[in-house]
Amino acid sequence: MSDEYIDINNYIAVVYTYKTVGISKLYEHYVKDQELLLLKGLVKGEVSVIQTCNRAETYLYTYNKEEFKDFLQKLDEIHGKQISKDAMILKGEDAVRHLFEVASGLDSLAIGEYEILRQLKESIEKSKKLGLSNEKLEFLFKNAIKVGRKIRQQTEISKGKTGIYALAVEYAKHVSNNNMDSVKIAIVGAGEIGNKLALMLKNEGAQNVTIFNRTYEKALEVANRYGFKAEPLDFDKINNYDIVFVAIYYDKKINLLNPRLVIDLSVPQIVLGNNVITLENLRSISEKIMETKISSLQKAEELIQIEIENFKNEIIKYNQNRLISKFMKRIEDIREAEINRAYAEILKHADDKEEIKNIIDKMTNSMLKKIFSPLFETVRKNEDMANYINNIFEILSNGNISNSKTEETKEK
Repeated sequence: MSDEYIDINNYIAVVYTYKTVGISKLYEHYVKDQELLLLKGLVKGEVSVIQTCNRAETYLYTYNKEEFKDFLQKLDEIHGKQISKDAMILKGEDAVRHLFEVASGLDSLAIGEYEILRQLKESIEKSKKLGLSNEKLEFLFKNAIKVGRKIRQQTEISKGKTGIYALAVEYAKHVSNNNMDSVKIAIVGAGEIGNKLALMLKNEGAQNVTIFNRTYEKALEVANRYGFKAEPLDFDKINNYDIVFVAIYYDKKINLLNPRLVIDLSVPQIVLGNNVITLENLRSISEKIMETKISSLQKAEELIQIEIENFKNEIIKYNQNRLISKFMKRIEDIREAEINRAYAEILKHADDKEEIKNIIDKMTNSMLKKIFSPLFETVRKNEDMANYINNIFEILSNGNISNSKTEETKEK
């Protein structure tokens, strides 16, 4: 198949998740932007990466399966160790199904979470901006996001509290007996996770919240957004809070003994102690919630299978449109060339009307031959093509066939 068209078998997913390598090891499989750019040179097709606290996944559209082997080898070289042996490699329809499940929240640490839809959108936008992907992966990701939304509309997979950060806040509410307004809370980290936690705590009525961050200005920016306080990163001060949320990368392990509860969302975990709840603990809570959603999970899987068939049909339409566009472009090129050639001849015989008519006749004949000769030659070699020619003939007949026949022809 030409590189212009989509072949579902060319989609590949290199998957590491909290299920396959564990939360504590997942960060070792993250791919940096500069590494991505190096990897891109080894793949003729397209590359996009999704990296969250749940997963580190690379999606490819490649025309050369041998190049994919080079891709895995280079991936190991960049990381300095053989991480490709930990990967779950999915190809073709399996890769598509997995991405649809990810988009639907079925493969998340917190079943049914919505955050993944935004993450998918940002991932494909980022890869396009870096020049790593184009139409093929964008086509897959857009369909996955559409499927994710449909699954949530048609099942109860996202009913109730969803998302790992929502689970963390719910756990903190339970520990504080739902009196969040009277609890002294610290958020360590002013990045994306810290921002979300601040918003959720604000919505839960928390008032005494302080944002701690290495860069004080960033902490102040988040704090001002929600009416909280800001401090530079200082674990001695943080140790004096009742509840602490941690979401940063830190190269040392620490203890915070005084807080009633520490929820460490960092990957890898940085806070040690019996008062610490980690992503692994939240995972077990999520699994208990999942048990109440078995029927929704089953329905979602059935819907995803239907959507995979729909996706295959969308690929057919995509390829048909590309073929028609290519065909019409060729016709337009022939038409333009013939017009220019005829115009030059007409200028030579501007006063001879009969000759001008003859020139136009030759031009149109030449156009028809150049357009249809390759098609007719193919028909002569392939008897099955004759039915298509009959259909085209009927369509071109217009008013010479009955209305009922016209409708039948349109269907064909």
